Amino acid sequence: MFERFFKLEENWVLFYDMFSKNHCGDSTAPIAEKLRAARPGLKFFFVKKRGKKIEIPLADEIVDEDSLKLRYVLMKAKFVVSPMGYPFRGVKRSGQVFVQTWHGTPLKKLYLSRDKTMPHNKRYARRFKNTDVFCVSCEFAKEAFKEALELKDNQFIKSGLPRNDILSPARDNQKLIEKIKAELGLPKGKKIILYCPTWRKYGSKAGASLPFDVERMKKELGGEYAILIRSHVGKQAWVDSKGKPANIFDGEFSFDGGTWGEATQLYLISDIMVSDYSSAVFDFAITQKPQIMYAYDLEKYQKEFGLYLDYEREFAAFPVAKTEEELIASIKNIANFERDWGQKYRAFKENFCAYEKGDAADQIVNYILSK
Repeated sequence: MFERFFKLEENWVLFYDMFSKNHCGDSTAPIAEKLRAARPGLKFFFVKKRGKKIEIPLADEIVDEDSLKLRYVLMKAKFVVSPMGYPFRGVKRSGQVFVQTWHGTPLKKLYLSRDKTMPHNKRYARRFKNTDVFCVSCEFAKEAFKEALELKDNQFIKSGLPRNDILSPARDNQKLIEKIKAELGLPKGKKIILYCPTWRKYGSKAGASLPFDVERMKKELGGEYAILIRSHVGKQAWVDSKGKPANIFDGEFSFDGGTWGEATQLYLISDIMVSDYSSAVFDFAITQKPQIMYAYDLEKYQKEFGLYLDYEREFAAFPVAKTEEELIASIKNIANFERDWGQKYRAFKENFCAYEKGDAADQIVNYILSK
């Protein structure tokens, strides 16, 4: 009720990115960069976890999550941009503009798609009712989010995801690729496998268990490949079967991809991606580089979350390995990927990356400036 005493600041932008590791990643960063270039006079607020020390070069001011200062900024900022959720249940003033970029195309069922009766799901979905534009990569994603969050057709923008602009085949990324490989210390002359699994509810609270033997992979594949391993959003530590920290990175064959800020940049430098039920699969398809699904726990995962698509009949346009032996064999057979999967994989891209044209950030910035 106090909002009427505070003038809405037309040049304030609140970036509420509690999804990214650095609180300025995913689709937030490309929007902020282009918006800064287009309108240097805008004031950018970013949010961080309370007590966390962090630098965000694009920020004019950094405020703590769940703080009085954040409530104040939310009352006054004309624009709110987020890749997942909004602060304080998405309470919105008249005249404000809420932009939701989300963080990928969902394969696992979300919120009301999973259970319409759970109070938590209902509360979470209500946060999104005030969204003005919600970015999607394809019609499948739009329909999934309509069901999961009870959104309407007119709330979506068919822009693709700003974080994926960098993956456009029209971009010359060679210098950036060389720079990233050098900073990660990846060996020259080796092809790069990116292992990029999704998050799992079950398992150790201490971290994620690696579902294959790195030493065996090295023995079988190390002559030709190196492997870059990244847990979900790079946030989880890797642990052994007893939940103890696992030393899996040798700097020769296996490398830590979790320290790198943006997963999309890791897609650029990789020759093959191994994933499972992650939205990374849809993003990586933009590159049309080979993918292998390591679905060692498919039945358990489907029972836990539920999927929008039949995994092996409607989704997988690539090899599906359910054992370590099958995974290694699929990698060794990658030279035949085009022959075996090329047509189906191109159709997958056409369907699930339909709106990814490489200009999503421009579309969102133009939308914001039009307001």
